[in-house]
This record gives sequence, structure tokens and C-alpha cells, in this order.
Amino acid sequence: MFQTFEQARKYVDDNQIEMVDLKFCDLWGRWHHLTIPSSQFVPELMEKGIGFDGSAVGLKSVKAGDMVLVPDLETGFVDPFWDGPTLSFICITLEADTHAIFETDPRNIVIRAEEYMQSTGLADESRWGPEYEFYFEV
Repeated sequence: MFQTFEQARKYVDDNQIEMVDLKFCDLWGRWHHLTIPSSQFVPELMEKGIGFDGSAVGLKSVKAGDMVLVPDLETGFVDPFWDGPTLSFICITLEADTHAIFETDPRNIVIRAEEYMQSTGLADESRWGPEYEFYFEV
């Protein structure tokens, strides 16, 4: 949705967005999120990210659980499931100390898999998503 932070910030201001929701996926495909007031959606967020405890969601051990979320601006969308105007982003997960990409984040695994697939000439693009299953008994 956005190419630059300035575009996203302008959208927040122009559309009276109240909250910014930062989403990430754990190793089992469950969504987690941190929500901040739109006043905290500042350029430093794109540089430093916002910290969270990766051990609380099974991404890392308790001894070294510190991680950082950085919004992927291209994934921005207005979330229709909030009471107030909320702009949501899927985030890139980084190591807190080095800001290196967290290699075993499911999203990063998919990115590497698609790059490999393209490099081998297998296909130009792939489509990934969660598998939703449910059954009805009558």
C-alpha cells in the first residue's frame, strides 16, 4: 500500500487513523500483534522497530528472547475489525541486538523459498497462505 514512511504517515493523518497494529506470525501460523497509538507511528519505528519478547510466542528461548518488529510498509491496510480507525502492517522480525533478519520467521522462510524457486527457474511467483479447515456435521 505504501512505498515510503512519509506516504504512510500522511495516510494516517489524512484519514484520522487512531491506532497502528503491527502483526507477525509465530512458527505454528498463529497471528500475534502489538498495537500502538498513531502518535507513536514515527520515523524511528522504521529504523529501530518496536521490541517484543520472542520467547513468549515460541520464536526464541527465554535466555535470548528479545526481538524487534519493523512494519513492512507495502503490507499496510485499514483493518475492518477494529472499532476505531486502525492501520495494520505485517512486520519483519529482527534480532534485537544486531537487527539481523530473524531467519526462522515463517515470513522470512517463505521469502527465501520463493527466491530459491525463482533462481532455479521453477516458477516466477508463488502464492502462500494459511490453511483454514473446518467441518460441519449435520
